[in-house]
Amino acid sequence: MAKIFKHRTDVAFFDYKDFKTLQRYVNQYGQIESRKKTGLKEHEQRRLSKAIKRARHLALLPFVANN
Repeated sequence: MAKIFKHRTDVAFFDYKDFKTLQRYVNQYGQIESRKKTGLKEHEQRRLSKAIKRARHLALLPFVANN
């Protein structure tokens, strides 16, 4: 399984208000991509998922994709 991102992300902090960046880590079905695909470390992946969940709660990101 290949990683989505060839290089490590240069994002030092995942902000829930920056939904453009967070959309890169959500697949077409609205699911958060796994660590294998994103190439993030454990603590970075946890911070990413927390930021995505906060953005979803505030309606900045959808919970499910519109198919």
